[in-house]
Amino acid sequence: GCVHPLARCAAMAPSYRAVVCERISASAAEGIEAASLKDLPRKESLESGEVRIQVHAASLNFPELLMLQNKYQYKPKLPFVMCTEGAGVVVEAGPGAKSLRAGDRVFFASMGGCAAEEVVLPESMCFPLPAGFTFSQGAGFHMGYATGYHALAQRGKLKPGEWLLVTGAGGGMGIMAVELGKALGAKVIAAASSDDKLEACKKVGADFVVNYSKQNLKDVVGEITKGAFCDVIYEPVGGEIFNQCVRCVATKGGARLLVVGFASGTIPSFPVNMALIKGFDLVGVRMGAQFGITPEVGREAMASLLKLAGEGKLKPYVSAEYPIERFKDALRLMEQRKVIGKCCIVMHGNKSKL
Repeated sequence: GCVHPLARCAAMAPSYRAVVCERISASAAEGIEAASLKDLPRKESLESGEVRIQVHAASLNFPELLMLQNKYQYKPKLPFVMCTEGAGVVVEAGPGAKSLRAGDRVFFASMGGCAAEEVVLPESMCFPLPAGFTFSQGAGFHMGYATGYHALAQRGKLKPGEWLLVTGAGGGMGIMAVELGKALGAKVIAAASSDDKLEACKKVGADFVVNYSKQNLKDVVGEITKGAFCDVIYEPVGGEIFNQCVRCVATKGGARLLVVGFASGTIPSFPVNMALIKGFDLVGVRMGAQFGITPEVGREAMASLLKLAGEGKLKPYVSAEYPIERFKDALRLMEQRKVIGKCCIVMHGNKSKL
């Protein structure tokens, strides 16, 4: 394979640094304390189709905190390197690599291993960094937009002009669903627990906002939609917010309530008779698992998302960046639910643009 000048200094180092979880903890806070920055040995020679990437940014997602406690549906074997998405520069392309070469700027997602100064991945798991994107924006692209597109377009069949309600709209998943909903032509109501988060939602195009820590979700959504309520609801929070969303489905019938996750920590119980009374669909969204089972669905989502990004309609909202030495501060920000949009860990002197 070919080697990039960046790799020459790296090639001399037999190891690289990574954020590692070595044991399961009883709480997220305990897990953050237990995680550590470790030197790991480099993979010496690349296999067919693999590329070596110098990682410049890794983004945080809520499942990271769950994995530290062994509470996520995907349970990585210990010890594991944290973070499931990142961005950087290809420094070496292995034999048989067709599309990528040294010097290419890429973003990628895997089931872990991204909070590291270096990753080796099959080139099929890497995508070209859209023009004008920072590495942190690239690192924050995949999980939020792929989940959003799978939920809204592929499972929710969102149509232009429909009413879309997004809960948990200030977090990484939510704010990207707001932006994507607008790109797909919907009328978007963003709902979140703080005015700061809702200000960020307005910046990415929300038509209306609701602060459900102060306002009654059903009443405000009813007023906004003049009693029509919502055709599609993107719901990553669970708990009491989900229960309120059941009351926000379109009165005309045919609404799709998308079950995206349970960031509140509470899995709600659903009264099945409500689906009959209000004539709506309860739709499960499992992006990672589904793309694994039907890769063509994943390819269609990424092709559509890269097209939208190329048209300037999508740009991840990154609000915080921490050098890898301060990874615990980054994780704590997420654990305290203070992240608006995306929070990233940055490496290799990748200076914050914020």
